[in-house]
Amino acid sequence: MVYRRGKVYWYCIKITRTEPDGTNREYRVRRPAHTTRKQEAIDTERDHRRALRLRSIHPLDPWPPAAPPQAPTLKDFSKRFDEYARLHCKPRSAQFYKDCLRRALCFHPLAEIPMSEVSGELIGKYTRFRQSLPTGNSVAALNGELRTLRRAFRLAEEWALIPKAPVIHELPGKVSRERVISFEEERRYLAEASPTVHDIAILAADTGLRPNSELFLIRWANVHLEAGAEGPHGFIHVPSGKTDAARRNVPLTPRAHAVLEMRKPAMGGSAYVFPGPGTSGHITTVQHAHERTIERANEKARKQGLEKAVIEPFEFYCWRHTCGTRWAEAGLDRYSVARLMGHSSPRVAERYYIHVTERHVTTGFERFVTYLDARLVDAVPAVTERLQ
Repeated sequence: MVYRRGKVYWYCIKITRTEPDGTNREYRVRRPAHTTRKQEAIDTERDHRRALRLRSIHPLDPWPPAAPPQAPTLKDFSKRFDEYARLHCKPRSAQFYKDCLRRALCFHPLAEIPMSEVSGELIGKYTRFRQSLPTGNSVAALNGELRTLRRAFRLAEEWALIPKAPVIHELPGKVSRERVISFEEERRYLAEASPTVHDIAILAADTGLRPNSELFLIRWANVHLEAGAEGPHGFIHVPSGKTDAARRNVPLTPRAHAVLEMRKPAMGGSAYVFPGPGTSGHITTVQHAHERTIERANEKARKQGLEKAVIEPFEFYCWRHTCGTRWAEAGLDRYSVARLMGHSSPRVAERYYIHVTERHVTTGFERFVTYLDARLVDAVPAVTERLQ
């Protein structure tokens, strides 16, 4: 009902609403339409009645509803995101997010508009812009930036700064780090590797240490070559790493033990197993040396006419995944693999089992049959008697 009071129009709405406890309650809503024109008041009353009918507002809520706050731009939000990352992420992860956002903010159409107006189409334009640059546009680099943007927008949605985060997909064709290196590929790789890459690859394949945050940072103070409860050939103590579970002792294999035994007298007093020329004191990357090793091995295979022996290029990190898969094939359960790999949950270690071969599965099932035969010997005659 619309009526006039003084110079402006008012309206009154009677509505019965079912409360959460199941009871019905009647409300009488009186509001000024804030207009001297009757038709405008009728339109206002109709919109308010429709909102009440659709239960998008409560009868006691103000009308018209207050306009939502203006969403921040990505440029403004990046400062809050940096603070959040410093408090909730490890320093290296926080720096990674900061670097990725810095590159994203170079694309002004993405950086200067409210985050609520960013669409998947605009993200696609940003991706094409980054791919057009002469450097720093690898699939891995772009996917890192897209993951950072996705996390930033989801955090803005969680903080109610935007109604919904846009859908952001990573680019296909990224280099997988879950490749498993065969023993034949390993043999050809090690035969062409430099002494340092040779030793690092063996330790990576036999200990599963994370290259950048654990393997390259090994100190002699954390290397124990004497036999003990932690391992018959010694162990490496990892004091810290990517997660809290990264702090662990990793047993050594005989060849890993031999590698460390040979390197120790040649280090010249360095605190690191793999010293480097930089200010950090240790090696920070073997990427180029790793790639050259694969090239030399493949060139030698082609000269020998062994095209099938060519090694498909892989990331150095794949040695870690290879180690985890070999542990799984050897019979270690996922809890042991998770502990040795430094994972926070055994569920993370389950992906190493997808590479377990059919032969390994058959061998495992044969062990299961042997287990049953040793314990169900009395059941076999009973079954035979029933068949007779």
